[in-house]
Amino acid sequence: MGLFNRLSRYINGDTQLIVLDLKDLVTFLSQLPPATAVSIFFVTGSILALIRDWRVSIVTLLIQYLALGMTLIHLVRPEIAVAKVLVGVIICPMLYLSARQASWRRRLTRIHDQFRPVVGRRTLANDVFPSGRSFRLIAVLLLAVVTFSLARSYPLSVLPSVVSIAIYWLVLVGLFVLMLTEEPLKIGQGLLTALTGFELWYTTLEARLVLVGMWGAINLLLALVIGYLTVARAVNLEEDF
Repeated sequence: MGLFNRLSRYINGDTQLIVLDLKDLVTFLSQLPPATAVSIFFVTGSILALIRDWRVSIVTLLIQYLALGMTLIHLVRPEIAVAKVLVGVIICPMLYLSARQASWRRRLTRIHDQFRPVVGRRTLANDVFPSGRSFRLIAVLLLAVVTFSLARSYPLSVLPSVVSIAIYWLVLVGLFVLMLTEEPLKIGQGLLTALTGFELWYTTLEARLVLVGMWGAINLLLALVIGYLTVARAVNLEEDF
């Protein structure tokens, strides 16, 4: 089916097409083993900690939500795993639009600063990571070692070892990203990553749809706050000039 026809059917509310796509998503997620998802978690967490570019970070966050669904589909009902993925599909475009608007405002601020006298110029405080890349790379490697040590010493009950590793890693690397910067978008990505690890653990304990909906609402509200703060920070920097 062509992309145009598929989009037009989505717009017209073709529920049959949506159901078929969700079935394809469930089939795709169920075919991949949990170990693959854990490998993806390590890659996405490392990218979030090392890469500055907000476009790459948002795409990475989306892949991370897909890996969450890949893991949960082997532990809980398929519809819950799909719901987690759909929440990520909603969150990432929200963050993208906010980051795009903030990026344009910063660019205009830089252009405006070029026409100011040298004495009156100020440095735009938009460095995502104040610390160097070498420090962050070493810290990520140490976090990986700590993750495996915690998973071996304190395994989470009734969960496979690979899932315990994923939970510890997501929480640790999310908190690490959160502590590295004052940039709202990057702080939000770290917080969402740590929350993903907590959800991965909690959903296996309480897999009720009510709680899944509550966690989805929390994630969406958090994404709205992150987007607002991202744009507000760019506006404040623009007004300072």
